[in-house]
Amino acid sequence: MNNTRQRYGLTLILLSAAALAGCKDSESAKAKYTIGFSQCTVKEPWRVLFNERLESAARQNPDVKLTTLDADDKTEEQVAQMKTFIRQRVDAILISPKESAGLTRVVEEATDAGIPVIVLDRNVNTEKYASFIGGDNKAIGAAAGRYVVEQLGGAGQAKGIVYEICGGLASTPAQERRDGFHEVVEKEAGIQIVGGLDGDWKKDSAQTIMQDALKTNPNIDVVYAHNDPMAHGAYLAAKAADRAGQIKFVGIDGNPDEGQRWVRTGELTATFLYPTPGEKGLEVALDILAGKDVEKHISLPTRLFTKDNVADGGELIE
Repeated sequence: MNNTRQRYGLTLILLSAAALAGCKDSESAKAKYTIGFSQCTVKEPWRVLFNERLESAARQNPDVKLTTLDADDKTEEQVAQMKTFIRQRVDAILISPKESAGLTRVVEEATDAGIPVIVLDRNVNTEKYASFIGGDNKAIGAAAGRYVVEQLGGAGQAKGIVYEICGGLASTPAQERRDGFHEVVEKEAGIQIVGGLDGDWKKDSAQTIMQDALKTNPNIDVVYAHNDPMAHGAYLAAKAADRAGQIKFVGIDGNPDEGQRWVRTGELTATFLYPTPGEKGLEVALDILAGKDVEKHISLPTRLFTKDNVADGGELIE
């Protein structure tokens, strides 16, 4: 009986020691930093990829607990998410705004509360943030413009009609992709740019826009869409009208499973890479929290994908 009690007591001691060790291990495994991420929407495939890459980077860093929230394409919801992060006193905030004006004030509130804010992809109308990271949308628009000019005969000789389908025009990427493109193409007297309607980055919206455009514009030579889903929506509309073979379709994003795939199949003529900024945003947030200096504005490089180079990883655009 005594031996049984001794063994039982010893078992309790060992279990208690194991539990204490487990608690210590659990404590040591706790994340050092809590980072909030407000994504404006996941209705666009590029943003799904954006989230996947950011969350993968966070999982690989034991110091990070990342909380990702989806604003469902609603500015007011994104404002509420930012206010929640502020109340929770997270260590840093990553945000990709739905639109600039509506998110400016709450970004300033977070900064005033001492929380570093890293703005991703779409900027806000203030300098009160820690860092902005994204592709150079104006430069990408200009690169698309140069490509279209070449497709239509080259500088000084280019001729044709370009139909433009814009992203959400309340957002800086759409404005900059439009401005960069126009600055290049409008120098060519032989090119006419028509369209310019807001497709809100959505394939189905662009498909409807293109269906109407084909009825009133019988001689469209190129479609320039501010992202690949809209370019592909325009292609589907042209295909249904038996006009796809007469038109070149140029988009932006360059996702492997979308833009690059559509270039391979010949549905898009070209796409320009718009790199996802999440991984770099996490890196910058951790640098800030470690007391390091960071750049105020970080531009990510683009690449041009055509049928001739897509298998080789595209062409880097300086």
